[in-house]
Amino acid sequence: MSAAQAGQALPAVYAAPTARTAPAPASGSDGLVQRYYSRPDLVPPAMAIDLKTAPLSPGLMLLTPKATTNEQLGPMLIDDTGSPVWFAPRGDKLRLVMNAQQQTYKGKPVIMWWEGSWVPLGWGMGHVVIADDHYRTIAQVGMDDSIDLHAIKITPENTLLAVSYHTTSVVDGRPTLRPIVECTIREIDIASGKVLTTWNSLDHIPVTESYLRSNELMGWDYLHFNAIDLDANGNIVVSGRNTHTIYTIDRHSGQILSRLGGRFSDYKLTPDAEFAWQHNVRYQPGGFSMFDNEAAAAFPSVPPSRPASRAILLHVDEATKTATLARSVSTVDGLSTGTQGSNQLLPDGHDLVNWGDTGRLSEFDENNQLIFAAHFTGPTVNTYVANHVDWHGTPTDPPAVAAYGNAQGVAVYASWNGATELRRWQLLTGNDRNHLKVVTTADRSGFETMVTAAGAAKYAQVRALDANGRVLGSSAVVSVTPA
Repeated sequence: MSAAQAGQALPAVYAAPTARTAPAPASGSDGLVQRYYSRPDLVPPAMAIDLKTAPLSPGLMLLTPKATTNEQLGPMLIDDTGSPVWFAPRGDKLRLVMNAQQQTYKGKPVIMWWEGSWVPLGWGMGHVVIADDHYRTIAQVGMDDSIDLHAIKITPENTLLAVSYHTTSVVDGRPTLRPIVECTIREIDIASGKVLTTWNSLDHIPVTESYLRSNELMGWDYLHFNAIDLDANGNIVVSGRNTHTIYTIDRHSGQILSRLGGRFSDYKLTPDAEFAWQHNVRYQPGGFSMFDNEAAAAFPSVPPSRPASRAILLHVDEATKTATLARSVSTVDGLSTGTQGSNQLLPDGHDLVNWGDTGRLSEFDENNQLIFAAHFTGPTVNTYVANHVDWHGTPTDPPAVAAYGNAQGVAVYASWNGATELRRWQLLTGNDRNHLKVVTTADRSGFETMVTAAGAAKYAQVRALDANGRVLGSSAVVSVTPA
């Protein structure tokens, strides 16, 4: 975050520009969004750091903030100060962007996310966007808006496993008294968009497994698939939120190989291992991790199963067909969230937890000690999932710059949206746009960095440097605006 975003006063010699010449600095009156002189088109939601007592897991955090007051939505990478490194405004309050993840496509790391329309019954109708390390869209899947927001997974075969929701009034060939919401899993070839396989839930999972009470005002979402993964054998692992069950499905035959949890579990769970209304189930060697909501935003309402939501790891013993609790973390104040949430176990033993609709994030160390806490400052802003990612991005567009000055000196604001290897800025100024000289360098300080230099100048330019001083990119030469 620049001095302008932090609300700090600039030195008198570098007086802040007027509203006529640049966007006004973000004031401290609401602090809901961040604004930048060099990129006035970007207005990401602001985050506040509540606690940071130890080094976090390496990398950046990938989020998809939504319900923002300024109507800019999109995938966002932030560092451990809460400052954006990359933000891509892709949606608004009518078209959502959710579920950003780093995955692998054709052997290379990609960022993918879902964007589409929200269905008030509790799911989405949209498509998946896949972007490379230059933030270029290289594939879009489900352009008929047939893919739900909750569960997307790229396979080693470069296909996409995706869930769709639809209502039906026929079950087992007979009309139902009211519509049932069925979940469908499809495997889609990403390159061609061809649907390779289709699996329908009502063919395998009866409505009697549901814990969600039926009502007459809407379709009965008896199952609600909200996460999908592959286990070590390539079988599909899918989370049925409203059945409190993790299903393992043979990817080729479609047979359900096992149920963990719920009314018909194939495993005996110890009492502390029982989960309810879960999100973000991920296969782990020897078990599963998840965000265990323990509460549901349902109508009619249902009481919480436990007083607080938690992030847990279950150990599954195939020999004894038992499941035990291997790890559990909750907030000190006992947050309970009925929607969303994620839990990511990290290679160093840390745990990144997104507390769903509360808009709060936490990181715990290998001893389950809270070492990081943050929240979106907007009261309605949250993210469906949060993930630490080892991401290295290089934008195709050049760095952005805005320059202001007077007879005593210049103040330049520099940014480069998505440049993860940027470490320092080099400032060049002069009175001839074709003959600029290097006058100073400054460490990157958030998304936008203010670099100052004494002496008047008519033109300015910045160069982005990596940790070794190598030039990664150069901005356009811009005129210095009188301040």
